[in-house]
Amino acid sequence: MGRARPDQGLTRGPSDRFVLPLVLVSGCLVAWARSPSVILHPRLYAEDGAVFFRAAYSQGWHAPLSQTYAGYLQTFSRLVADIGLLVPLSRVPLLFAVIALVVQVLPAVLVASRRFARAVPDLRVRLLLAAVYLVLPNSSEVNVVLTNAQWHLAVLAVLVVLAMPAAGAWRVFDLAAMVLAGLTGPFVLSLIVVTAIVYYRRRQGWTLIVGAVALTTGVIQFTELLHAPRPHVGPLGATASRLTEILGGRLIGNTVLGTSTTSSGRFVAHLLAISILFLVAALVVVGCALWRGPFELKMFNLWAGLTLAGSLASPLASAQGYQWQMLVGNAGDRYWLFPSLAFVADLIWLAGQIRTPWRIPAASAAALLVVFAAFGVREDFRYPVVSAPGWQAQVRQFDRLAPGQSFTFHIRPPGWTMTLTKK
Repeated sequence: MGRARPDQGLTRGPSDRFVLPLVLVSGCLVAWARSPSVILHPRLYAEDGAVFFRAAYSQGWHAPLSQTYAGYLQTFSRLVADIGLLVPLSRVPLLFAVIALVVQVLPAVLVASRRFARAVPDLRVRLLLAAVYLVLPNSSEVNVVLTNAQWHLAVLAVLVVLAMPAAGAWRVFDLAAMVLAGLTGPFVLSLIVVTAIVYYRRRQGWTLIVGAVALTTGVIQFTELLHAPRPHVGPLGATASRLTEILGGRLIGNTVLGTSTTSSGRFVAHLLAISILFLVAALVVVGCALWRGPFELKMFNLWAGLTLAGSLASPLASAQGYQWQMLVGNAGDRYWLFPSLAFVADLIWLAGQIRTPWRIPAASAAALLVVFAAFGVREDFRYPVVSAPGWQAQVRQFDRLAPGQSFTFHIRPPGWTMTLTKK
């Protein structure tokens, strides 16, 4: 395969100047509609306040940047916490939410752009992929949350590697995405593998540059993972039946049917049998994509598979009990974001092969997409509202304190707190 032309496939269809702002605005509206309270009544969420903002407020803007959490650097969240020092405390949750919202939508913007015209020539299909990313079921844990923005940054980074080479302002975008993603989470380790394969296949200079960024940040994160402490968790509890229930039931089942359906007593009572059926179907779909799918789709599947393997090998699902048992019980839906996206992308590609000799598997994929839209998307579009004490009232109490006095804020989810000492 010869050297790819950077401008190949970029000359037809509507301009990105029209399409991308539309996707950005629409994506923000969709993410907001799935959980309106995150913008209308913003609250700090878990580590957003208890770890990142508390450290920035107590230690200053620069000291926490070199500190790890959960065993690795989380630079993006700490940088946003530093920005939070510049606004009134009453506005910090809204700032965090807005930044997390924009970052969450950026992968949809990139995949809709002409930089994916070689892999997905039809703009309508690229828009469908962007829409699926925005409405993906089984993803409430990563919706408009600064702490979990690392998952969306990771998707953005792998899309940067798989996209056609950047030019102009896109190069600044690519480098910023790669640096922030690489220094925010361990996902860059699997990205290094994918980037190396992409460079070997394409032999493009820009891939070499972003690969160098991935390698550099990956070495930093790997060093931190070797030496930084991880939170205490219970034993892994790995068994074949639990793995089947995780992959077939909680990953594929939740994605296709939605968590409301799969949480029902009837589904849970037959979880193993249903999980086997879903897992077999998923293996057929993924196998077809890996065998005959576009190169970019194969690489996305590889990256998702590597990160899933890492997540299952060392999950942070619960401080007590077996980790895999907690995952079977619907904990940690953040771990399913990447493989769920890969699976639905495989379905979309396979459904598009109905006119080829692949009619039966393609028709089956189309049927699964119909079920996905009718059940998974519909059931999981609106996230449950999580109540939390009023932020503004707590800020007013904090403002009345004398310097040196401490105040404990109650944030979400229930049970999480943030203690600040008034300056």
